[in-house]
Amino acid sequence: MSSQLEIISLSAAFGEKEVLHEVSFALQQGEFVCLCGPNGAGKSTLLSVMAGVQEASLKVSGGGEQLKDFLKLSRRDAAKVLAYMQQNEYSEWDFVVRDYVLQGRYAYTRSAHYAAADYEVVDGVLSELGLLEFSQRHIHALSGGEFQKIRLARALAQTPQFLLLDEPAANLDYVYEPHLMQLLRDTAHTKNLGVLAAVHDINLAARFADKILLLPAKKSVLFGSPSAIMNTDNLKYTFGVDFECREIKSFQSLQ
Repeated sequence: MSSQLEIISLSAAFGEKEVLHEVSFALQQGEFVCLCGPNGAGKSTLLSVMAGVQEASLKVSGGGEQLKDFLKLSRRDAAKVLAYMQQNEYSEWDFVVRDYVLQGRYAYTRSAHYAAADYEVVDGVLSELGLLEFSQRHIHALSGGEFQKIRLARALAQTPQFLLLDEPAANLDYVYEPHLMQLLRDTAHTKNLGVLAAVHDINLAARFADKILLLPAKKSVLFGSPSAIMNTDNLKYTFGVDFECREIKSFQSLQ
């Protein structure tokens, strides 16, 4: 794969109901991009199509040659390029946290056997996320927010080029949300990782994202830097209601 994942004129529909309309943008390695839009605009659908795990009943057209080439890869090879964290997940198996995160290394195994290097990657990710104290706990004993962090650790353990996250801040408390957003931005920059995260809180998006992708329902997307994208006209175009935008110096971003 190249240093970017380009999407060109991507449309998708369930029967006669159009979910995505002519979506075009490029996710660059080393950038943290926040995907924002109203409920039902197709944020989850866009991420799932890019990850190649969409529902069979979804009809997809366009997308560009890069996306088509990626979708032709084997699942093992695709996992080395792109990691995808869905919005919701439940595991029937009560894994120990370290073993759960280790699943992110499966694409790199031979005969499904993990090497010492795989455990080193897992421990490194748990350390970076401040989760080493959780490593021997069972996932069914975790809170919703704790499990969300462990899921993110598993995605990062894949060491992909691109990371797609559907509501990564779900179930997280007010204190940890900005910590997570800072972590995602720093991870994108330091690991040269292209991160696209669906985020409901547009204030957090404006504060931490390198770029914003506004996804209105059945309209053309808006894509660019927070300073260029986050204004009253664009937000009303996207969400259908009036907004007031102010720059708060302590946050150094639009609010």
